[in-house]
Amino acid sequence: MFRSVLAAGALALSAVAATLAPLPVQATGHGCQTVQFPSGAYAHAVHGQANPYQSQCYYLSVRPGQQARVRILYGNVFLSTTHTQGTYQDVRFHTINGQLYVYVHTDWAGPQPYTIEFVFV
Repeated sequence: MFRSVLAAGALALSAVAATLAPLPVQATGHGCQTVQFPSGAYAHAVHGQANPYQSQCYYLSVRPGQQARVRILYGNVFLSTTHTQGTYQDVRFHTINGQLYVYVHTDWAGPQPYTIEFVFV
């Protein structure tokens, strides 16, 4: 009987812990794709398609104070970030906090293929 009470208590605690666990980035409502760099890399390029009605969003986990460069390598698109003001084709900045969101936009009609590069040093 003691084992069944202990097992029930452990099950209840694990259910509470599961509900308090942080949600993954994709579930935060931002609709962002998480960018993960290959092991040891400081630069990574991502291909995508933008349309004029909805921005494409990328999330990067970064260290505060890192020197960053985000640039469009190809496509009729522009970008904005949560760490800068304005829109760019190529931008350099220092990261402010550990969460960087980058949005890719286009004014052109129809899907616009693009390549964006993220560089951190």
